[in-house]
Amino acid sequence: MENVLDILICPECKCKLSGDLKCNACGNQYSFKYGVYNIISSKLSVNQTIYWKITDEILENEIEAQTQETNEDNWTRDYYNRKNQETKDAEKLHHEYMNNLITNLSGDVCDLATGMGGMLEKLLNSSNKDFNIVCTDISDRILAWTRKIKPTDDNRVSYVATDGRYMSIKDESFDYITSFAGFGNIPEGDKVAKELYRLLKPNGKIIIQGSYIQKGAKSFELAKKHNLERGLVEDYLIEDLKNAGFENIVSTVVAEAVWAENPYDLIPVAGDTQRYCIIQAQRKR
Repeated sequence: MENVLDILICPECKCKLSGDLKCNACGNQYSFKYGVYNIISSKLSVNQTIYWKITDEILENEIEAQTQETNEDNWTRDYYNRKNQETKDAEKLHHEYMNNLITNLSGDVCDLATGMGGMLEKLLNSSNKDFNIVCTDISDRILAWTRKIKPTDDNRVSYVATDGRYMSIKDESFDYITSFAGFGNIPEGDKVAKELYRLLKPNGKIIIQGSYIQKGAKSFELAKKHNLERGLVEDYLIEDLKNAGFENIVSTVVAEAVWAENPYDLIPVAGDTQRYCIIQAQRKR
């Protein structure tokens, strides 16, 4: 992909954007700031909650940014220390399996729900450099922050703020789509599955790294309250992928572990079992 501008479209009318990010069909004006293309429709994305609290001051001020990064390191360390050994072992196997799959990527890759860059770090650290990366997330601020704390002069990487249910990217743009826990954070997973199918080139593939809860568990009841169960139950996600048109769907259960109490996570609930899976699927030719 020589220029990410070539694949950007208006999420409302699906028309190509001009060089200044204006839709000539409906007149919507989008923006570019902090190295991130913000192509979000306020009309379509009104019910998507953004939890990241990142301000212009944090993004612009190096001292605050360094402080925030230190706080982030402390948060990450505390979060990890609260996990039981069973979960740590399961996650290690999960990441190793995904890292092996990344070595086979090529062409143009979209990362769904990049967030703080868990999958991006894997993609960048891979010995395989034979692919371009478009990072996407509902929040332009978290993409700007991730771009800032994971500095790279790698011209393979672009950042586009877009809603996973209404992607501002034209049809058949990607050879692969990756995601680390993306479906578990976006409501209306059936819409996301259809959008990913639309974005893939014929024969393109998705590779989803996620952990899944069991129907009937406390985590499941909580997920339903937040309209997230379609992306957190393995069977539901596979069903949505099938309905979107995907074929050759394979879910590999890498490990299972009982979740320990952790105040940082809404879901899962302590005591519930998580299945650590890699789900792969392919668009028809």
